[in-house]
Amino acid sequence: MALGPIAEALSRGAVLVRHDDRAAIVATGKDRATWLNGLVSCDLAKVAPGGAAYGLMVEKKGKIQADLLVAVASDAIVLGVPRGDRDALVAALDHYLIMEDVELATPELRFYTAHGPRAAELVAAARHGGPLRLLGVDGALLVADGDAVDVAAREVGAALLDEAGWAALAIEAGLGRFGVEVDASLYPQEASLEKLAVSFDKGCYLGQEVVYMLEHRGHAKRRLVPLSIDADAPPEVGAAVEDAAGEPVGEVRSAAIGPLSGAPVAIAMVKRAASADGTALRVGGAAARVKPFGLTVAST
Repeated sequence: MALGPIAEALSRGAVLVRHDDRAAIVATGKDRATWLNGLVSCDLAKVAPGGAAYGLMVEKKGKIQADLLVAVASDAIVLGVPRGDRDALVAALDHYLIMEDVELATPELRFYTAHGPRAAELVAAARHGGPLRLLGVDGALLVADGDAVDVAAREVGAALLDEAGWAALAIEAGLGRFGVEVDASLYPQEASLEKLAVSFDKGCYLGQEVVYMLEHRGHAKRRLVPLSIDADAPPEVGAAVEDAAGEPVGEVRSAAIGPLSGAPVAIAMVKRAASADGTALRVGGAAARVKPFGLTVAST
């Protein structure tokens, strides 16, 4: 079976996304790792220099403040944060700096993610970065201060995705994006980010107790889920999602034509009872089904 260009790149090469909506916060100083690990949801103690992670900053009540692309270097930790929130996040981090040997800076850096079996080949061209599986396939985070990553991507024949292409790919994978499907009203479990971005055995961090209790002594009453939809076109944002009995269970937060499936896909916020993989739903009169998280790449 012939594959489309994006599926071909994900199967045999790489897809490269430049995240111009990300801005850098760089932490240096001998206490940077232990201090920052007390403020983010991922476990930086398990990320060696040359590695990468995806995490969250949550506030005291456990709700998401921002999502983070994290690159660990031998002398610094680089956070890729939502550009419009950078100044507020610097102030929030600085609030928790007391006697620690940590300095924060905000240089202009470029953030990329690469996805596919050749993604790791692009890391050598980046100033910082490492392996990172964001979409359920092999991938990497790349941080650069020039065009080296773009040049390397052309050399390996990587497919370059624009903002709309990235949105469609993320929707098909089921990755909720902060500022789009995910906002500051959600707990990590409601955003379905607990497996990707949260460590439950690292110990204390800001907001940890609430997130931990929700995971182990309760449950999220609603969840973001990816949907496959049997229709000719994607539904509108805000379209009602119904269960098999026609009862409303949620709404669509984003939708697109999936670059891999060529069919409508969406991310919806639904009640917990309607969130299990394989659950049959309806959107705008069309049959829909909850998909597992992650991209499914066919082989030739």
